[in-house]
Amino acid sequence: MRKIKIEIPILIITAAMLALIALSGNMVYKSLSEIVDSWLNEARPDYKLIMVKDLNADLGEIENSVKLYSLSKNQTYLEAYYNLSNTVEAKQNKLKHYAISDTAARESVDSLLLLSHQKLLVWKNILNLHLSKDDEHKTFAQYFESLDTMVVVKDTIRFEEPERGSFFKRLFGKKPEPPQPVIVDRTVEQQTMRNDIAELEKEMAARNKALASRETALMQKNLEINNALLALISKLELQEQQSQFQKTQQADLLASQTYKRLSLFALTVLLLMILILILIFRDLHKARSYQRALKEAKNHAEQLARAKELFVATVSHEMRTPVNAIYGLSEQLLQRSLDDKTRKDLDVIHKSTRHLIDLVNDTFDFTRIENQRIQLNPTDFLLDELLEKIELFNRDTARSKNIQLSIEKGNTKGLVVFNDESRLKQILNNLVTNAIKFTDMGSVVLKASVVSKGNNKWLKFEVKDTGIGISDENREKIFDDFVQLDTDANKKAGGTGLGLYIVKKLVSLLEGNVSVQSQVGEGTTFTVILPFKKGDPNKIIRSNKSYSAPDQLKGGKVLIVDDEEFNRHLLKNILDKWKIGYDEAENGQQAVGLALKNKYRLIMMDIRMPVLSGIEASQKIRKNGNTSPIIALSANKKSQETDDIFDAFLEKPFKEAELYSVITETLKNTEAIPSGNEEDDQQFQPKLEDLMNMANGDKVFLKEMILIFLTSSQNNLEKIKRNIDQQQWQAVADLAHKMAAPVKHMNVIAVYSTVKTLQQLAESGAEPDEIDRTFERLSQETSLLNLHLQKMLENNFTD
Repeated sequence: MRKIKIEIPILIITAAMLALIALSGNMVYKSLSEIVDSWLNEARPDYKLIMVKDLNADLGEIENSVKLYSLSKNQTYLEAYYNLSNTVEAKQNKLKHYAISDTAARESVDSLLLLSHQKLLVWKNILNLHLSKDDEHKTFAQYFESLDTMVVVKDTIRFEEPERGSFFKRLFGKKPEPPQPVIVDRTVEQQTMRNDIAELEKEMAARNKALASRETALMQKNLEINNALLALISKLELQEQQSQFQKTQQADLLASQTYKRLSLFALTVLLLMILILILIFRDLHKARSYQRALKEAKNHAEQLARAKELFVATVSHEMRTPVNAIYGLSEQLLQRSLDDKTRKDLDVIHKSTRHLIDLVNDTFDFTRIENQRIQLNPTDFLLDELLEKIELFNRDTARSKNIQLSIEKGNTKGLVVFNDESRLKQILNNLVTNAIKFTDMGSVVLKASVVSKGNNKWLKFEVKDTGIGISDENREKIFDDFVQLDTDANKKAGGTGLGLYIVKKLVSLLEGNVSVQSQVGEGTTFTVILPFKKGDPNKIIRSNKSYSAPDQLKGGKVLIVDDEEFNRHLLKNILDKWKIGYDEAENGQQAVGLALKNKYRLIMMDIRMPVLSGIEASQKIRKNGNTSPIIALSANKKSQETDDIFDAFLEKPFKEAELYSVITETLKNTEAIPSGNEEDDQQFQPKLEDLMNMANGDKVFLKEMILIFLTSSQNNLEKIKRNIDQQQWQAVADLAHKMAAPVKHMNVIAVYSTVKTLQQLAESGAEPDEIDRTFERLSQETSLLNLHLQKMLENNFTD
């Protein structure tokens, strides 16, 4: 309601401003249009005046053409006259049409047209006069030519031509008589012709005089017409100047009005904008307070979500710890020789624990899916073995319900797949378990095959049951989280309602898709399509019932770090079977202390522990120069932080096969550290007799000297490491020199040689990498020496 109250004034003011803008804009538009029209009219030439001047120029051209023709009698000028006459007539018609729409100029245009017609007529008459003169000259020329002919031939004797016959008549006939002459006298005709010419000249002279008189009158008329045209054109020019002046005044007036309107418009809009800004800022001030409240609420909600996530993770972790111990110990006990009843009881415990692990995993997976923290771990595995594991895991449940569970492998025999085996197993196992849960009679079939789509191959899995089926309205809900359909079978089966939700999310994570077809009362079929990636058979990790100790651990010692006694007991049980020595620590601080005193082939570190976490403990161990491989053990999934700190990661709960595989892979590229039981370890083992001689047989003194050496050597190594990191080479040399004498007293030449080498490198300013490598070797040798001294104390100086 308050929001509406804030928006109403803004809407009213905005509407008023828009109306004012529209009204003012319309007025300004009209004013600007009038100004623009006025400017255009001023800028536009006066076509009427241009046409008048053009017509007057053509009339002048006509006058010139007639004059030139009268002087030269050249037909070109006569043709120009006719062309100009046609042009002038066209322009007269155009000007006449223009005058129809221009009332003010109609009178002047009519006068101009009349004068132009008169001038055309004048020059037409003048041209006709000259054309008539040309006819007289032609007549006179004809008479003159006749007269010249008669004068040249005064008397002419003409012979009559004899008649011509045929060729044979002329050849054989009589010869013709010669022609007789005829005398013609034209003297009389000549005299008559001369008299006619004289008469003609008199007539021409009289006619030329009359033509000259008419031409003079016409030229006088032309002069009057020219003066009238010039006066009319001057009048039109004056009218045009006056019109332009009036338009300029009108444009100035419109511009002044427009400026005033624009100023008023701008001032009004400015005031309205200020008012709107005031309202907006007031609203923003209130909105910020609301946003702060919303942000606080959001932070509170996020804290609750994190608390929820932490709670779920903590509960899952705490549940996994005892479950892991029960599962692992039951697995170890099943490998022993037991009576049938005990084996059956342990088998029930083992499978029940597996079921509990699955419930915990579902809850934990849901949390990780919601927070997008699931990571894939693809490996090479046999698909047939995976299908058999799923069938074996669900066999007893199916038998207890008298349901036939079968696996159809199709074309997957011997197929090695590279994918996340645990996730694929989780998908298929969830579908099979779900199918058995909702099937009371009949069968459940898991089909696996490789299908081709285009150029790609896909893994296709079908889980088909003859259970209760799913209705159309529920079919789209089954993949949602915490969904349990309201059916009797579902109420009996129970569960978290997360199985199919997790299936869909995992299938999507594996870049596949899942679909369902079902009919109530007839059963359901789930189909999973996943991209097929062929695996390497040589990289398959085989699962065996019994394992011997990894070769890299033989003769060495392992440090077990875990705050839960269950987990330590499980690991100790496995190491005892492998006959591998170990130490144990209940927290990270104890682990750091043990790692400083002893050299371990391997450290198995729990991540979440009191006092000092596994991550913090591992960082301190590494900082102290210990290079023993560290395997992280956690119920949580691995992260980027664990990848950066630990050499390997093993998720709880785990099987002995998984532990063996991780240890073997971790130590594969690690050189075995010589132990006290190996021949090549003798160079780092001090001799008790020599030490007793050095102490003059005083065991108490020798024990104190060994204890002091253990403490001082470790402290010196830490100081050397710090100075190397700070590149304080002289301090490194001094500390190495200080450490050399006690090492020499222990009579271990190999370690003494390494200490002196480090001293010389530091004093000579050698490359930092070479100094680092020498220090690492010294740390390992000193740790091995201390290990022998520690054993010497335990074996020879116990009270």
